Parts: sequence; C-alpha cells; structure tokens
Amino acid sequence: MRDMSVRPGGYSGWFLRAAIFFSACWGGFLGAQGRGDPIEPLFNWDLVSLEQNNQRFNGSALTGFHSIRSAGVTPLGGWKLGVGLLYTGEEQFDRSRGDSNPLFRRNEVYLNPKFNMGLFENIEFGAGLVAAYANGRELINEEPLTVDREEGALSSADLGVKWKFYDDRQLRLALSFDTRLSLNEGTFGMLKGNYYNVELDGDYAVTSRLSMAGNLQFLTSDSAELENQFILDVAAVYSFTNTFRGMLFSTIQEDDLARTFLGFIGFAGQYVHKQHAFTLSFDIQLNDADRAIRTEEQIDIALSYTYA
Repeated sequence: MRDMSVRPGGYSGWFLRAAIFFSACWGGFLGAQGRGDPIEPLFNWDLVSLEQNNQRFNGSALTGFHSIRSAGVTPLGGWKLGVGLLYTGEEQFDRSRGDSNPLFRRNEVYLNPKFNMGLFENIEFGAGLVAAYANGRELINEEPLTVDREEGALSSADLGVKWKFYDDRQLRLALSFDTRLSLNEGTFGMLKGNYYNVELDGDYAVTSRLSMAGNLQFLTSDSAELENQFILDVAAVYSFTNTFRGMLFSTIQEDDLARTFLGFIGFAGQYVHKQHAFTLSFDIQLNDADRAIRTEEQIDIALSYTYA
C-alpha cells in the first residue's frame, strides 16, 4: 500500500484548516436543522446512490457514497449503471536524506464503469471494470527509479455482493463481500495483485434528513505490496432537499508497515434529477506515516454519474 501523508504547507494545509472550520460550522447547522425540521418521508437514495470505486479505501465493487457505503441495497428487479472518474496527485520525498525537494510527482486517473442489480429482495450484485492512467516514477523496495514512466491500461475487474440482513427503517445493517481481480499486474500504475474485502455496513436515521453511516472493513490481498488492513469509515449525511444531499466523511486506516493509523477527511455532494445522479467529492490525508519514502501534497478528487 502506498504511503500517503500531508505536510502543513501548500494546498493541503490550507484545505485542512478550511475543512476543520467548515466541519464545525456545518455540525452546528445540522444540529439546528435536525431539531427544527418536520418529519418527512425518507427519500429512497438506494436507487441512485453513488457506486464509486476508490481503491485507496477498499476493494469494493459496491462502494457507497464515495468511500462510505450505505446498508441499503438496490431493490429486487432494479438496476443501476454508473461511471466514476477519480484523480490522485502526490509528491514523493526521501525522509532519510532530509531533502525538502520532491523526488518526483505522480499522477493517476481511474475510470470506473459499473453495473448493479437487485437479485433478491435484500441481496444486491455488482460488477465493473477499472481503467487506469499513471505517470511518474515507480518505487522499487522504497527506492524510486530515475526514469519517468507513463502507462494506461485496464487495471481490474470487480465483483461484489451485499446482503441487507436487518432493516427497521431507522437502523439498517448489511454484510458485503467484494473482490478486485488484477488484469495487468506488471504494468506501471495498475493494481498489484487481487484484492478481497469483507465489510459490515450500517446506517442510522437520526431524523428524516440527517443520518449517520459507518463501515468496518477487512481488506486483504495476494500481493506482497499490500498488508492485511482494518479500515473504519464514518460519515454524516444530510438531505437538504429530495434532490440534493451532502456528506462529511472520515476514514481511519490501519498501516502495519508504518506502525500507525492513517486518517482522512473529505466532503461530498450529490444532486439527483429524475433517474440521473451526479456526485463530486474530494479528500485529503491528515497525518504522516514514518517510512523512508513518504508522500506529501496528496489530494483525491472524484466525479461520478449514475443512472437508475
């Protein structure tokens, strides 16, 4: 797994300060709205929820609203088509040399078409492909190569199934299993090995507009480049109207190689028009991981479209 960190300076530092300020303001706003809003029928977001695959967070083919997956499933006989576009930019530094100049910059773009279908009343199936483009330098035993590389190819095929085993409208729980099968393992920037993900998903409706969501994942791989990981995602999701909702989310990811936990924070917004859903999200990493090669100025931006 790549080492990702953020230093205080640059756009990452500015974004972190803005994120903390916005989180505090939005938290107060949500509390006030939650107390004052009349109870309204819940909107069925399961029909239009984002099916974005962000490989940094998990190996999911059924990932929910950005990195957070709801416990809902596509209704029996229903289906969704979606496509996601994810950009990741980062700079690599050599900590052991004390060099403040970046060794190299690496950019990656992922295109993720996907299909989801309700096979049974409470069981959903998902399948998709990930095409990737990368330019920069590759790390070999944490030592960067001196020649820039540029590659583009199909990275993986994704399969997944989700079972919603509890639903009383206010609290929902689901169990998910996903796999990502590498298609071009030896190509620069592509998925290294196959990923397997087992996940417990839950969401709780605080009001008709405000809900909390959480995922507990175990991610493993047959690749030596990825250690087994436990990942916790939490989010607050607020439906401003029946066509627009926003989300504040955070992720805690175990990193055995660095003997620490990595933290992330991000924001996302989703707009729905009839059968069409559009989502924009971005996130940064909050802390550093102590390795010989570290990543700074990390930012992720994701845009997706879903048709149900």
